[in-house]
Amino acid sequence: MRSLADAAYLDDLASLLGDRLLVHASDEGKRLDLDALFASLPKGTLTLFCGPMRMLDAARHAWIGAGHPLADLRYETFGSSGTLPTEAFRVRLKDSDVELEIPRERSMLDVLNASGFEVIPDCKRGEGGLCAIDVVALDGEIDHRDVFFSDHQKSSNAKICACVSRARGTITVDTLLRADAV
Repeated sequence: MRSLADAAYLDDLASLLGDRLLVHASDEGKRLDLDALFASLPKGTLTLFCGPMRMLDAARHAWIGAGHPLADLRYETFGSSGTLPTEAFRVRLKDSDVELEIPRERSMLDVLNASGFEVIPDCKRGEGGLCAIDVVALDGEIDHRDVFFSDHQKSSNAKICACVSRARGTITVDTLLRADAV
Protein backbone atom coordinates (compact mmCIF):
# COMPACT_ATOMS: atom_id res chain seq x y z
CA MET A 1 0.00 0.00 0.00
CA ARG A 2 1.07 3.56 -0.45
CA SER A 3 0.23 4.84 3.01
CA LEU A 4 -0.61 3.38 6.40
CA ALA A 5 -3.22 6.10 6.73
CA ASP A 6 -5.07 4.55 3.78
CA ALA A 7 -5.07 1.02 5.20
CA ALA A 8 -8.63 -0.11 5.81
CA TYR A 9 -9.16 -2.58 8.65
CA LEU A 10 -5.51 -2.42 9.73
CA ASP A 11 -6.40 -2.35 13.43
CA ASP A 12 -8.82 -5.27 13.03
CA LEU A 13 -6.25 -7.32 11.13
CA ALA A 14 -3.55 -6.52 13.69
CA SER A 15 -5.76 -7.72 16.54
CA LEU A 16 -6.64 -10.92 14.68
CA LEU A 17 -3.20 -11.78 13.31
CA GLY A 18 -0.79 -10.21 15.79
CA ASP A 19 2.85 -10.57 14.74
CA ARG A 20 1.86 -12.70 11.74
CA LEU A 21 0.62 -9.54 9.98
CA LEU A 22 3.26 -7.95 7.77
CA VAL A 23 2.48 -4.48 6.46
CA HIS A 24 4.45 -2.80 3.71
CA ALA A 25 3.72 0.86 3.03
CA SER A 26 5.58 2.96 0.49
CA ASP A 27 5.41 6.07 2.65
CA GLU A 28 7.14 4.15 5.45
CA GLY A 29 9.99 3.10 3.17
CA LYS A 30 8.83 -0.52 3.35
CA ARG A 31 8.35 -1.57 -0.26
CA LEU A 32 7.40 -5.17 -0.65
CA ASP A 33 10.11 -7.40 -2.15
CA LEU A 34 7.87 -9.93 -3.87
CA ASP A 35 10.74 -12.10 -5.12
CA ALA A 36 12.16 -12.53 -1.63
CA LEU A 37 8.75 -12.96 0.01
CA PHE A 38 7.50 -15.63 -2.38
CA ALA A 39 10.85 -17.46 -2.40
CA SER A 40 10.62 -17.72 1.40
CA LEU A 41 7.21 -19.41 1.38
CA PRO A 42 7.03 -23.19 1.64
CA LYS A 43 5.74 -25.20 -1.31
CA GLY A 44 1.99 -25.73 -1.11
CA THR A 45 1.33 -22.26 0.29
CA LEU A 46 -1.87 -20.66 -0.92
CA THR A 47 -1.65 -16.87 -1.23
CA LEU A 48 -4.35 -14.25 -1.72
CA PHE A 49 -3.11 -11.03 -3.26
CA CYS A 50 -5.03 -7.89 -4.16
CA GLY A 51 -4.03 -4.56 -5.59
CA PRO A 52 -3.57 -2.59 -8.79
CA MET A 53 -2.76 -4.33 -12.06
CA ARG A 54 0.96 -3.54 -12.14
CA MET A 55 1.40 -5.02 -8.69
CA LEU A 56 -0.64 -8.10 -9.63
CA ASP A 57 1.52 -8.61 -12.72
CA ALA A 58 4.67 -8.29 -10.61
CA ALA A 59 3.22 -10.72 -8.05
CA ARG A 60 2.38 -13.28 -10.72
CA HIS A 61 5.91 -13.12 -12.17
CA ALA A 62 7.53 -13.38 -8.73
CA TRP A 63 5.22 -16.26 -7.75
CA ILE A 64 6.09 -18.27 -10.85
CA GLY A 65 9.77 -17.31 -10.47
CA ALA A 66 9.74 -18.78 -6.97
CA GLY A 67 8.52 -22.08 -8.39
CA HIS A 68 4.99 -21.96 -7.01
CA PRO A 69 2.07 -23.19 -9.16
CA LEU A 70 0.04 -20.29 -10.48
CA ALA A 71 -3.15 -21.98 -9.27
CA ASP A 72 -1.98 -21.34 -5.68
CA LEU A 73 -1.87 -17.56 -6.21
CA ARG A 74 -5.34 -16.09 -5.90
CA TYR A 75 -5.90 -12.44 -6.59
CA GLU A 76 -8.52 -9.81 -7.02
CA THR A 77 -8.23 -6.41 -8.57
CA PHE A 78 -8.97 -2.96 -7.23
CA GLY A 79 -10.11 -2.11 -10.73
CA SER A 80 -7.65 -1.89 -13.52
CA SER A 81 -5.94 1.31 -14.38
CA GLY A 82 -4.09 -0.30 -17.26
CA THR A 83 -0.79 0.83 -18.73
CA LEU A 84 -2.14 3.37 -21.22
CA PRO A 85 -4.12 6.50 -20.38
CA THR A 86 -7.87 5.93 -20.48
CA GLU A 87 -9.04 7.58 -23.68
CA ALA A 88 -11.70 7.07 -26.32
CA PHE A 89 -11.03 4.47 -29.01
CA ARG A 90 -12.85 2.96 -31.97
CA VAL A 91 -14.15 -0.56 -32.54
CA ARG A 92 -15.05 -1.89 -35.95
CA LEU A 93 -17.16 -5.01 -36.30
CA LYS A 94 -15.82 -7.63 -38.70
CA ASP A 95 -17.70 -8.02 -41.99
CA SER A 96 -19.91 -4.99 -41.38
CA ASP A 97 -19.94 -1.23 -41.80
CA VAL A 98 -20.40 -0.74 -38.07
CA GLU A 99 -17.84 1.34 -36.24
CA LEU A 100 -18.42 2.43 -32.66
CA GLU A 101 -16.65 4.94 -30.49
CA ILE A 102 -15.90 3.77 -26.97
CA PRO A 103 -15.79 6.89 -24.79
CA ARG A 104 -13.30 7.06 -21.95
CA GLU A 105 -16.01 6.64 -19.29
CA ARG A 106 -17.64 3.51 -20.78
CA SER A 107 -16.45 -0.01 -21.43
CA MET A 108 -16.40 -1.70 -24.81
CA LEU A 109 -18.77 -4.30 -23.32
CA ASP A 110 -21.34 -1.65 -22.39
CA VAL A 111 -21.17 0.12 -25.76
CA LEU A 112 -21.41 -3.13 -27.75
CA ASN A 113 -24.37 -4.34 -25.71
CA ALA A 114 -26.14 -0.95 -25.84
CA SER A 115 -25.71 -1.01 -29.62
CA GLY A 116 -27.37 -4.43 -29.93
CA PHE A 117 -24.24 -6.57 -30.30
CA GLU A 118 -24.58 -8.92 -27.36
CA VAL A 119 -21.40 -9.79 -25.53
CA ILE A 120 -22.04 -11.96 -22.48
CA PRO A 121 -20.33 -10.71 -19.30
CA ASP A 122 -19.46 -12.57 -16.15
CA CYS A 123 -17.49 -10.72 -13.51
CA LYS A 124 -17.05 -7.35 -15.28
CA ARG A 125 -13.61 -7.15 -13.62
CA GLY A 126 -11.45 -8.91 -16.19
CA GLU A 127 -11.15 -12.10 -14.17
CA GLY A 128 -13.58 -14.52 -15.82
CA GLY A 129 -12.87 -14.26 -19.55
CA LEU A 130 -16.48 -14.87 -20.62
CA CYS A 131 -16.61 -11.49 -22.38
CA ALA A 132 -13.43 -12.15 -24.40
CA ILE A 133 -13.90 -11.48 -28.10
CA ASP A 134 -11.66 -12.10 -31.09
CA VAL A 135 -9.51 -9.27 -32.38
CA VAL A 136 -9.10 -9.59 -36.16
CA ALA A 137 -7.24 -6.34 -36.88
CA LEU A 138 -5.45 -3.71 -34.86
CA ASP A 139 -4.53 -0.19 -35.86
CA GLY A 140 -3.07 0.97 -32.59
CA GLU A 141 -2.39 -0.75 -29.30
CA ILE A 142 -4.42 -2.87 -26.88
CA ASP A 143 -4.24 -2.15 -23.17
CA HIS A 144 -5.04 -5.54 -21.65
CA ARG A 145 -6.48 -4.67 -18.24
CA ASP A 146 -7.65 -8.18 -17.42
CA VAL A 147 -6.07 -10.80 -15.20
CA PHE A 148 -7.63 -13.63 -17.18
CA PHE A 149 -5.18 -13.93 -20.09
CA SER A 150 -1.55 -14.98 -19.69
CA ASP A 151 1.25 -12.65 -20.75
CA HIS A 152 1.70 -14.75 -23.89
CA GLN A 153 -2.00 -14.48 -24.77
CA LYS A 154 -1.94 -10.73 -24.16
CA SER A 155 1.11 -10.24 -26.36
CA SER A 156 -0.61 -12.06 -29.24
CA ASN A 157 -3.48 -9.52 -29.18
CA ALA A 158 -5.79 -12.24 -30.54
CA LYS A 159 -8.54 -11.58 -27.98
CA ILE A 160 -9.67 -8.76 -25.72
CA CYS A 161 -11.76 -8.81 -22.54
CA ALA A 162 -14.47 -6.33 -23.49
CA CYS A 163 -15.40 -5.56 -19.89
CA VAL A 164 -12.14 -3.88 -18.81
CA SER A 165 -9.55 -3.78 -21.57
CA ARG A 166 -9.16 -0.76 -23.80
CA ALA A 167 -7.21 0.31 -26.84
CA ARG A 168 -5.50 3.24 -28.41
CA GLY A 169 -6.56 3.69 -32.01
CA THR A 170 -9.00 1.36 -33.75
CA ILE A 171 -9.52 -2.37 -33.34
CA THR A 172 -11.64 -4.69 -35.45
CA VAL A 173 -13.39 -7.43 -33.52
CA ASP A 174 -15.54 -10.44 -34.35
CA THR A 175 -18.66 -10.51 -32.18
CA LEU A 176 -19.89 -13.53 -34.14
CA LEU A 177 -22.76 -11.42 -35.49
CA ARG A 178 -23.49 -12.57 -39.02
CA ALA A 179 -25.17 -10.43 -41.66
CA ASP A 180 -27.50 -13.31 -42.57
CA ALA A 181 -28.67 -13.48 -38.94
CA VAL A 182 -29.77 -9.84 -38.83
